[in-house]
Amino acid sequence: MATSVPATTILDVARVAGVSRQTVTRALNGLPDISAATRERVVQVARQLNYRPNRAAQGLVRGRDVTIGLVLEDLRNPYYPELASALSRIASDHGWSVILCDIGDDEQKSRARLESMVQRVDALVLTGCRTETVGLLPHDALRRRALGIPIVILDGSPDDQADAVVEIDYQAGVRAALDHLTASGRRRIAMIDSSHIASPRRESYRDYLREHKLPWTSRSEFRADETHEGGVSAAQELLGDYPEADAVLVYNDVMAIGALKGFARAGTAVPGDIAVVGTDGLDVGTLVTPELTSLSIDKTALAQHAIELVDNILSGRTPAGSRQRRRIGLTLVVRESA
Repeated sequence: MATSVPATTILDVARVAGVSRQTVTRALNGLPDISAATRERVVQVARQLNYRPNRAAQGLVRGRDVTIGLVLEDLRNPYYPELASALSRIASDHGWSVILCDIGDDEQKSRARLESMVQRVDALVLTGCRTETVGLLPHDALRRRALGIPIVILDGSPDDQADAVVEIDYQAGVRAALDHLTASGRRRIAMIDSSHIASPRRESYRDYLREHKLPWTSRSEFRADETHEGGVSAAQELLGDYPEADAVLVYNDVMAIGALKGFARAGTAVPGDIAVVGTDGLDVGTLVTPELTSLSIDKTALAQHAIELVDNILSGRTPAGSRQRRRIGLTLVVRESA
């Protein structure tokens, strides 16, 4: 069986011509501030290597529309539509388009959806996806990364294999939430966490309890699906296994709203008997009674970072081979539930 030969990349042209990636971009797109001799050398090398410039980068230079693929875990969670709305507006300000891909739980269907999206977009932005989601990307997509098409992960970690990562500072956010709870006299603080991943929220929660000599046992932590129903069942489990709890930190707002329902069904008053703090800062948190106190993620800032990171890579402002990292914090929004 014949093996395919990897396509020539802009980095190959830069290496052979002895110039930077940015210089290749400027030479091939007729931009100023480059000598005629350098331009000719770059053009000759590109011809010799049969290099075909990335259409996304050309689009940035010439004003052509760029299409971003926004890969989401589950559009049924209101967090993702809020983020998608923010990213779509900011992309529109750049003259760019956005295509949504809700990958869902089925690995085979997820792979097919990603493969279909890769054929139609100039960059991928992944958010809320499991670490293995990057592993679902078809090999062709990974090869195209070398042509300058970026993969940006939002709410990622420094270990994520992508061109750029935006981290969220959960540690500082969790500490702010627990400071608020302890200031109001809460001492037996439980946590409802995701059943799918070992979240940094949980590590920060444990560290805080240990540092402040607050009680912790295996009964203090509960794990559930990241859904409204998961929150309901976790609240019921908490009341049975850790009835002395007087506060609970919840992995996300959807689960926290479910927990409010679970406590209400059991006749447990919020915040009188137990305070509840969610994570995400969703608008829907103001539509329930009591209104949900939450650690708010600035979805507009997250989207702005995503677009800027893609822009930096496609326009050649990011040094070749480097990985961009940015970090945003959480803001405690105090409402009625805590």
